[in-house]
Amino acid sequence: MATDKKVYQFIAQEASLFSGKIRPYLQYKNIPYETVIPSVQVRQEIMIPRVGWSVIPVIITPGDRVVQDTTSIIEYLEQEHPHPSVVPPTPRQNLVSLLLELFADEWLMIPAMHYRWNKAENKKYIDLQSGRIIKEHFPPLEQMENMDDFKGYRFFKNSIQYMGVNKDTTAEIERTYQEFLQDFQQHLNSYPYLLGYRPCVADFAFCGPLYAHLYRDPVPGYLMKCQAPLVASYVERMNGAVLSPSHDVVDGKAVKKSVPPDKQGFLPGDEIPATLEPLLRRMFTEQVPVLLDTVKKVTQYMKDNPKVDVLPRVIGFHDFRLGDIASQRGIYTYPIWMLQRITAYYSSLLPGQQQMIDRFLDRYPGGHELVKADLSGCRVERMDVRVRRVESAQAKL
Repeated sequence: MATDKKVYQFIAQEASLFSGKIRPYLQYKNIPYETVIPSVQVRQEIMIPRVGWSVIPVIITPGDRVVQDTTSIIEYLEQEHPHPSVVPPTPRQNLVSLLLELFADEWLMIPAMHYRWNKAENKKYIDLQSGRIIKEHFPPLEQMENMDDFKGYRFFKNSIQYMGVNKDTTAEIERTYQEFLQDFQQHLNSYPYLLGYRPCVADFAFCGPLYAHLYRDPVPGYLMKCQAPLVASYVERMNGAVLSPSHDVVDGKAVKKSVPPDKQGFLPGDEIPATLEPLLRRMFTEQVPVLLDTVKKVTQYMKDNPKVDVLPRVIGFHDFRLGDIASQRGIYTYPIWMLQRITAYYSSLLPGQQQMIDRFLDRYPGGHELVKADLSGCRVERMDVRVRRVESAQAKL
């Protein structure tokens, strides 16, 4: 392992969804880092002893502190490297960033996992990505063989059933994802980022599923590049590609173009682009009913199981709907922690700011219920990739 204490170590894998959220953030912030591939030795001697779980991504700070979970990593690094900030300073934009981060982390994962594991054309490519880690000392062609024999591989492959990915829902998942691509492309026709001319936290969250799975994997990558090339270009740009002329020639030398003042930063006046309306409406139509029901189910579970400290990642199944298709998916406990951040932020606002948010949310079904959700019966704090119960007065975000 490197000993240079000025450089962060980023334990990550190219094919990992949440690694795809942090990598472009580190690049945008110009934070010096080296990527550490989670080999068997790294997992056994660093990750499990220090994190408690074989999970990526993880950062090890120059001061040898370990930080895990993408939301926590960004919050930590924003304190250590505050400029340029990716957290909008105004109430409405900050709330939208929080909402779309939750949408990307938990809902865009559905098409990401469907396309990765349900498309036979992807298999050799995915098997090689996994085999490089699991069978690192084998020749490349042998790394691809018999991956279904490995527990970790089967875990990810089989996890899609808990996300509601099944024979009844796959066609609807593809339809709604392709609609998302078109809606997002229309937005990118007007703005380079979600909230204007500077990326917010949600932009990096979008890069998780959009880059690691839906751009890199063969089948959805072809789909994205053919049907929504502006989305593919966004993913490339977020990962450091220079796609447009960025220099003028002055006296025979290439000089970086200056950026006009009205093309910098988040949109002024706490404005939410009208082109984000379809994306937000999709979240409130598809995901928010699941979140609100999750609050009810987790509250009841914690009431019925008062001695359970660390909550299971999934506590059963509940109904959900995509378009005209009704099915079931797992009741995930982790989104409660993400939702706490949203309700806590809303509660921290001044009354006038809350009224402004309320007027903004009038147009979205379940908007008011989400930001004002009663989480008193299901307060949790994060513990690696799980959550544990905590009394309301002690809850830590």
